[in-house]
Amino acid sequence: MVVKISTFVNKLIRTEDKKRMLVWRQINNCPSIVNAAYDGYTGVKLKNFPTVKHNHTSFYPDITNDFDALKKDLLHEVIGLKRKVFGRLKVLKKFLDNFATGEKWDTKFIPEFPGRDKNGKVQYALYKNQIVPGNYLSNNIYGFMCAAIGLPESFAKFLGRIYSFGALEPLISGKFPNKNLRKFRDPVSDQMAISTGYRDFAEYCKKMQKLKIQ
Repeated sequence: MVVKISTFVNKLIRTEDKKRMLVWRQINNCPSIVNAAYDGYTGVKLKNFPTVKHNHTSFYPDITNDFDALKKDLLHEVIGLKRKVFGRLKVLKKFLDNFATGEKWDTKFIPEFPGRDKNGKVQYALYKNQIVPGNYLSNNIYGFMCAAIGLPESFAKFLGRIYSFGALEPLISGKFPNKNLRKFRDPVSDQMAISTGYRDFAEYCKKMQKLKIQ
């Protein structure tokens, strides 16, 4: 029996989560294939996220509780996966699959969180009394989860940079990056947001430690 390499690669890359997200993007009239350079519509939202930045925080939906709940859910999911056979490898594979643009853990494409409207304008929300864009949240949760699995912050940022210009596309989509993606670079603001995720995880650990002591 001969197994085609392309068939093996497709089975490895086209997970059930990716298939579901593909259908979701199609329903929302988003492109079937998106990457780090994509700056278009990210789908329907459950709240009215403004595309302008004012000084009045009351103007923005507060997503603090929902976002922190998502962090905890993903944290528990990853901890459970890490305990399985070859757990660390499975976790890294899940990160590659689900943190890619337009995939399950990309908050810009989750209805509860801001992304971009139909005109490609950046949407904003209120998180911990700060007005933040969708990109901040997606990078913050990436940093939080990288900290949770023990990746050094410098390495997490390095992965963010090489992902941004398509170096990981063969592993994520099974394709080589196009010309536009190869020219794209991770913005400084995204790298800074990753750092806030690491700080949030450190604060979360301190809070859990205090609860144990009590």
